[in-house]
Amino acid sequence: MEHMAFPRIPERFLRYVWQRQIFASSPLRTPDGARIVVRFPGSLNPDGGPDFTGASIRIGHVLYRGDVELHIRASSWRAHGHSADPHYNRVILHVVLLPGRTARPPRTASGRVVPLLVLSPFVDPLLYGRWVNTFRNETVSPVQCRRRKGVLPPDQLNRRLRTLGRRRIEARVRALGNRLNWLIGESRAGSGDPGGNADAIRRAAWEQLLYECLLEGMGYAGNRLPFLALARSVSLLLLKAHGPGDARTMQALLFGAAGLLPPLRTLRDRESRAYVRALRRKWRVLRPGLRVPLLHEGDWMFFRRHPVNFPTARLAAFCFLLPSLFTGRPLSRLHRIAGEQGATPLARRSAIESLFKVSPDRFWSRHIHFGGAGKNGGIALGRARVHELIVNGIVPLLLLHARVFHDSALQRESLTLLRALPAQGENGVTRLVKAALRGVKGGKTGLRGPVEQQGLLHLYGTYCSRGKCSRCPVRTGLRRGKSPKPADAARGVRMSRRWSPARMSSCSRR
Repeated sequence: MEHMAFPRIPERFLRYVWQRQIFASSPLRTPDGARIVVRFPGSLNPDGGPDFTGASIRIGHVLYRGDVELHIRASSWRAHGHSADPHYNRVILHVVLLPGRTARPPRTASGRVVPLLVLSPFVDPLLYGRWVNTFRNETVSPVQCRRRKGVLPPDQLNRRLRTLGRRRIEARVRALGNRLNWLIGESRAGSGDPGGNADAIRRAAWEQLLYECLLEGMGYAGNRLPFLALARSVSLLLLKAHGPGDARTMQALLFGAAGLLPPLRTLRDRESRAYVRALRRKWRVLRPGLRVPLLHEGDWMFFRRHPVNFPTARLAAFCFLLPSLFTGRPLSRLHRIAGEQGATPLARRSAIESLFKVSPDRFWSRHIHFGGAGKNGGIALGRARVHELIVNGIVPLLLLHARVFHDSALQRESLTLLRALPAQGENGVTRLVKAALRGVKGGKTGLRGPVEQQGLLHLYGTYCSRGKCSRCPVRTGLRRGKSPKPADAARGVRMSRRWSPARMSSCSRR
């Protein structure tokens, strides 16, 4: 690589090389001679943080699973501040094109040394020129449909996407069922009385599951896991013990446990300082009585987020939604809405949407974070976000309840509610897959509804991102009588067109 005549090589070229593992010689080795075997290079991360996530790499005799960060020069690790950023604590390999002059090994914020791989000895010197002329304008992605045979005709393609969408929702229902059983078992074990008030335990478990679904849904992309961790750390029972109607106390609990209450010295706006001072005063009183794991500010993603999607804005909105969502018996309220006799699907959808109308106080009507007032509409949830909460949270939970209690009417009405929703806004994954499908003959598809969009997400997550192109369920050119075996069949995830009830553990039934 040192023979290249190009003075500036973009990192995009390095991502291209790493993702496709295009090396002129092997095996790969670290500067100190340790052999590197890449079992999986990781998934491209379009958000802030490491370039690739979920990689599996053997270095020497040790198998590592974590993230991979790419730079042109080794010195960029410190120049970009990664040594002090906790988002890079899971990096298992620092891949660089040129070694540079640095002698110190890169370290994470936790103090761990990160192994280094210099790619210049392993890359064809002529590859960069070919990339500039051919691949430079391509989107770097693991979707390789342009190199494969054609896909199904449009009508068959959309039917197959609906099947894949049902599989994705089915997997979500099963995951919620497993979580429900765990919550019930944990509550019984914690009470010390296996024969205690079973009805109260089951009702609390269902409400906690709804709480986790909705709070997780408040997270966008990289913030879903921190929101879910917060929901499991600060339980709904804990919030109810302090009164969900007290928005200030709810904010003190959730912002404090999330690590998102900023130091007063960092706030220039007088109104923000007064507001945070009041929340910190409440948090100091509440904190000693909480024996729960706390999150850190570094666990949250603000980078490349639209301001209204900042975790501070979404968490504040949730604090003001708590009274309307969790006062009384929230599951019974959702059942009544979904099963209301004579109501049209549109009326049911509107009734659920009304539960998510945020009525913030004066501060949050003009803020999206604690850093000062801005030119924005406050923290109100958009209709698209509410629809996503219904698709990913409320409908799967209603389907689970229908299966546990063998309520065919609720199951039918839940699916009707799902089909009544409009197609959700496209995201990076759906745009990527649709663009790839448009690049092959017959690959025309539109987002007719949320089920088809769930199908695109399932197609990408189960096949495209894992390189399972030979088993792609939307591909033509298979031998007669053969059909691609679903990649998720080995996990027992099956989805009939009738959505038959799944067997659940007896601890979640009446």
